[in-house]
Amino acid sequence: MFARRYFMLLVAWVIGVFGNRSAALAEMPEIDRPNILWISCEDLSPILGCYGDRTATTPNLDKLATEGTLFTHAFSCHGVCAPSRTGIITGMHPISLGANHMRSKVRLPSHVQLFPALLRKAGYFCTNNSKTDYNLEWPAKEVWDINSAKAHWKARSRNDQPFFAVFNLTMTHESKVWPSGWKDVVADLPEAQRHRAEDMAVPAIFPDTPAVREDMARLADLATVMDQKVGELLAELKAAGQDDNTIVFFWSDHGNGLPRCKRWTYDSGSRVPLIVRVPEKWRAKLPGLPPGSRDDRLVSLLDLAPTVLNIAGIDKPEHMHGQSLIGNDKSRQYIHGARDRLDERFDLVRTVRSRRFRYVRNLMPWRPALQHVAYGEQNETMKELRRHLAQGDLAPASAQWFQTPRSAEELYDLENDPWEIHNLANSADHKSVLEELRAECTRWQLDVKDAHLVPESLFEAEEKSSGTRWGIFHSPEGAERLAEILDQAVTASHLDSRTANEDSTQLSNDPVVRWWQVTLIAKAEGVSDRTESLLKELESAIPEIRLAAAAGLARTNKKDRAVEVFRDLLKNGTEFQQHAALVELDELEPSFQKELMADLPRESKGEYIQRLVKHLTGEDLGGSSSQ
Repeated sequence: MFARRYFMLLVAWVIGVFGNRSAALAEMPEIDRPNILWISCEDLSPILGCYGDRTATTPNLDKLATEGTLFTHAFSCHGVCAPSRTGIITGMHPISLGANHMRSKVRLPSHVQLFPALLRKAGYFCTNNSKTDYNLEWPAKEVWDINSAKAHWKARSRNDQPFFAVFNLTMTHESKVWPSGWKDVVADLPEAQRHRAEDMAVPAIFPDTPAVREDMARLADLATVMDQKVGELLAELKAAGQDDNTIVFFWSDHGNGLPRCKRWTYDSGSRVPLIVRVPEKWRAKLPGLPPGSRDDRLVSLLDLAPTVLNIAGIDKPEHMHGQSLIGNDKSRQYIHGARDRLDERFDLVRTVRSRRFRYVRNLMPWRPALQHVAYGEQNETMKELRRHLAQGDLAPASAQWFQTPRSAEELYDLENDPWEIHNLANSADHKSVLEELRAECTRWQLDVKDAHLVPESLFEAEEKSSGTRWGIFHSPEGAERLAEILDQAVTASHLDSRTANEDSTQLSNDPVVRWWQVTLIAKAEGVSDRTESLLKELESAIPEIRLAAAAGLARTNKKDRAVEVFRDLLKNGTEFQQHAALVELDELEPSFQKELMADLPRESKGEYIQRLVKHLTGEDLGGSSSQ
């Protein structure tokens, strides 16, 4: 007892002298703590044998599940990599940080740290091999000891130092499902281990054609190759004598890299595999994850960060929305998800999932569910969907995702409709469920302070006064302002002409509320005084409001005034404003587009702007950057 007390006093003295806990711990014998190994893969739903799915052959992961705990209801917060990884690395919903737009570089508030930095301060050796893609501006030197394609836990200088090591396996990525990408990944996979298209089960959301079946077979091959790499990493751990002291996590960043899966927040895009193996040495100290068990709790990938901190003996920061899978945190009643800008296309979707039902709030229903995202259009299944849509023989289950306007709200019974095809939002028998989940969606958006109700091109002005996107609604008046904006956004999503007529006579002075009001006036059918109201808004000092008004006027007899606004923004607007103008222009009639072909920002360095320009002009539609 005396020796232990003396040792703890010595620790306190060293920390006090050096003022840096990480530096002090590096000089001292390590307290016995487990290593933590993360093996993540990309773009993969739970199509593993251990989940009862026979799509892919995955013996190593199936074995890992028998040695650990398999989570049956794990979900990402978004259906695409960068926002999902933002949530994982911060333990926060990306919408609270304003970091839910694909490939954005958002400034973090001062109180938020990426969680590996906390592990390093506690003496862990932290490595990442090697994808980050956090949608954030982040201090790399504070977060990882090594962050590269060569990063490995073996690089630590002392064998007694605990490690947190991440290996990101990329061979299941969407682009590898394409014939050109698949070829390289499976080069060493024997023919006997490859999957046959005729054996694949085609989901109800896709046409059952040879091309779709071949996509499914290629995806299964990729999962098998990935499983082999998992086996190699686990064998390496065992050979080094570290498997008995290492907690292993396996997870995917979101669902399959196929249309209406990746980029979406339905189960097809957000439900993921998650397996956690706790070695015998640590089971008593970390109860609740016995070998060979199945855990049916609703789990979010946001829970990974607080779970790892819990394992390392570090208190969860108050700002984290995730909760530890180990310990006294209460089970979740709901899972939340969000979708915003995806590459060059804007959308705004919020969703709440209970054990049985999913609610979807579409805040921009004037846009189709499956917009033309150049990168995703290279998928063979998407080409099949487009081909059958053009031929007029695409089944309603698939065709509905191209129709406009969408329903402002969706509700699905996952027990009877696992592919979320039949919208029950108007079902009298499900009214109470709809009201429950609708209220929960509103509560959640207000609670986490959903910054993405602000149009992306208005973020810059908002950040100037608040410091960060997170800070926009964290001012003293922020909560009241957010409630007003959310109320107006929800109102606009219903595209009701009576509400639009009322709004036209009482526009708000708040620029974001006003943008939503003008957008409703512009988009709703049957607005009696649309032209007069929108002409007044062309005089607004705020370019985004002028654009919203011009997009509405382009559908009236005042097209000439609309052309003037579009031309000015395309030539003189910021990159965000040019982008927003191109999105609106791309949704208008070809005759209106023709007036502005000479004004397109062809010299812009913005990749997403160039994709929109190419789509408007009918040039090459392929995208190049990885998602």
